[in-house]
Amino acid sequence: MEFIRSDSGLEARDLFYSKVLVYVEGYSDIPFYEEVLQGYNYHLKALSGNNECEKLITSLVDKNHPYVVILDGHYEALEPIQSQHSRVVLLDRHSYENYLIEEEPIKQFCRDRARSKDSVDEPLSSNKFQRVLKDTKIKFKDLLVLDVAHQRSNTGQKTFFQNPDRFFKIDFRDNEIQKQCAAAAKNINIESLNEAKILVEEFLKERRCIDLLPGHFAFGIIRRLISNIIGKSISNDEIRLYLSRIIWRLVKSRDHNSLKKRLLRAVQEVERIRDSNSN
Repeated sequence: MEFIRSDSGLEARDLFYSKVLVYVEGYSDIPFYEEVLQGYNYHLKALSGNNECEKLITSLVDKNHPYVVILDGHYEALEPIQSQHSRVVLLDRHSYENYLIEEEPIKQFCRDRARSKDSVDEPLSSNKFQRVLKDTKIKFKDLLVLDVAHQRSNTGQKTFFQNPDRFFKIDFRDNEIQKQCAAAAKNINIESLNEAKILVEEFLKERRCIDLLPGHFAFGIIRRLISNIIGKSISNDEIRLYLSRIIWRLVKSRDHNSLKKRLLRAVQEVERIRDSNSN
């Protein structure tokens, strides 16, 4: 049974499901959270982006409906704030894709799909992976600061593209990156730019630049790395699905542990509410 996407229809869904409803921003998010929620009586429901999630959050705050909403961190991650509700789970990185960009899972993916199964060499070395992260910071940090400034100033201008390929040929296309930076710098005041720079610098003291880059853009950089290592193009869906399934077994970072803990706590809270209401 499916409901019309009116606000009231979205709010009422939890009344018609026996499982805990967990809302995410898009369909591609689902495999990432499925791994965390194994063993729970849940149903992941994809919405059409941030705006639909925000509507549900408003209802959750006002009416305390028994569901969970997971919200991408975007640049809110720069200034950690208290969640609007205990069942609103805000990511500590820009998007869920940024949680997939970890060395061991990506190395494992490359091992499984390497050109020669008989080779004893590591297809993707640690040095190569770390070099990509370092180069990404060097090349895109200024563009990231500009994007943060524009988003915080609500100019409506986005400095990043959905896909990073425009900024690559075989290697980084410095002239294209500089051209994009110059275009973005024309429409932002110096105060906003300085504030954004301070926030980004503070974020980078403990986290990586690629954690804050827009999720699709960051993922595109890693997809290019994987395709170059393997020697053929790999679909986004294949990479996302593989990494989403393995990431929780191989990575125990602060961000991953925090997300898992907060999500499970929110789901358990809904279960307690349902149990209480049924008694």
